[in-house]
Amino acid sequence: MRLRAGFLALGLGMASAVAGAADASVTELERALGEAARRYDVEAAVRVQSEARTLHRQQPSPTAADLLVRASLEVAELLRIEFEEWPGGDPEGRRISGRRIDAAAEEALAILDSLPETSDNSRRRGDLIATMIRSDFRAKKYRDDFDRAVARALELDPDNARAWVAKAKPYVFASPERGGDLDEAVRLLTRALELEPRLESARLLRADNFEVNYREYDWGLNGSFTKR
Repeated sequence: MRLRAGFLALGLGMASAVAGAADASVTELERALGEAARRYDVEAAVRVQSEARTLHRQQPSPTAADLLVRASLEVAELLRIEFEEWPGGDPEGRRISGRRIDAAAEEALAILDSLPETSDNSRRRGDLIATMIRSDFRAKKYRDDFDRAVARALELDPDNARAWVAKAKPYVFASPERGGDLDEAVRLLTRALELEPRLESARLLRADNFEVNYREYDWGLNGSFTKR
């Protein structure tokens, strides 16, 4: 009986040590992912994604799955930035970049299917789908899926600031003849900043896309802005 109890205690101790190591790995990878995002370093984000994938396979858990989704989304979004800046004379490089975006997004979307439906998971689904919209055909194919995901995120939590930013993106990036609407984007981003005044994605989106129109808006100290 004592021997059995000793083995049980040893097993529990080993399980606790493994869990502790996993927690430490997640914390370290989260820190590295944040640094990659701040530096717009796609290859650093890819390394975090690879390590998160290994962790998820070896020690599967909701925490590891969530980390892999976040890392894959970061990779897809950073690759999308590169894709938009790709030289027009290199169509093959552009195609390869597009395939990398899709691979990252599809991996994360598959994992999201196994996670609980939450407002932020629905928002992430929308953001992942958005990275795969790169042509008129893709816009028609994916836009309804994007709209449903963001609508569900806001249905689950109307105060999810990041979901308001996601909802604003099509109005910012599309040309007016394809549904772009600066005033609607301002309204949605204003709502996001009212909820979370320091939200970096909303501030960056505003700075990148509205700087040339700054004379048309009154800017609040909390980061909000309204059309004059």
